[in-house]
Amino acid sequence: MPFRTCLTPIWIAVCLAACGGPPAEDPPAALEIAPQDFVLLPCGVDSAEHPCALAIAGGKRVLFGTPRGAADGLRPEDLRQLDAVFVFSLRAGDLEGLDEVRNASWHAGRETPLLVVGPRGIDVVTTAINAAFEQADALRIVEQGSPPGGYDAAVLIPRAASGQSKVFDTGDVVVDSTSYGYRMSYDQRGMAHFHTCDAGPANQEVRIGEFVWERLSCTSSDPDRRWPLQAPLFILKN
Repeated sequence: MPFRTCLTPIWIAVCLAACGGPPAEDPPAALEIAPQDFVLLPCGVDSAEHPCALAIAGGKRVLFGTPRGAADGLRPEDLRQLDAVFVFSLRAGDLEGLDEVRNASWHAGRETPLLVVGPRGIDVVTTAINAAFEQADALRIVEQGSPPGGYDAAVLIPRAASGQSKVFDTGDVVVDSTSYGYRMSYDQRGMAHFHTCDAGPANQEVRIGEFVWERLSCTSSDPDRRWPLQAPLFILKN
């Protein structure tokens, strides 16, 4: 697959040891993401029913989907700088990782409360999660010291998405809710749609400006063309 659409980790084989045996492998090369890049990263244990992708654009980090294990594949720096989380539905499979993301990003050093965008009722969910961890947050500070953001940074802040509306806007990064998911644009140069495979079109579109750059299929047998993502996908790379 061309480099411009997908960057997979590079593994370097090491020479065989004198005693023989299979070649050893170095850790995968670190992924280089410039401040002006727009890249999508897989996260957690992805499935077509409960996808998860981290979008990084202009230095902003927004997470789409919170299935079980959503925080497991995210780098500490991405968790620490997480700006918002977008929940696809209030079904259990789409919510099981929200508390994990809350806690992992706070422990990693997130310094502000975390915005959570989701369907009507997301305020009830976030209130329950915040209440469930209130004592654990305080105990964690007593035993291990306070993370950089302090006690208040652990809190989830809900925002309901209804129909077609703008739900997140930093000036260069804009996320709109759609009838089947979310649409994210970066600096009016790149765009990506996010949805579960049972709720939207069979093909996921990634665009540069007005041009369809890549289509990711929910049913593709090619891992580089499959949604949910199996490897990093650069929409814009400077």
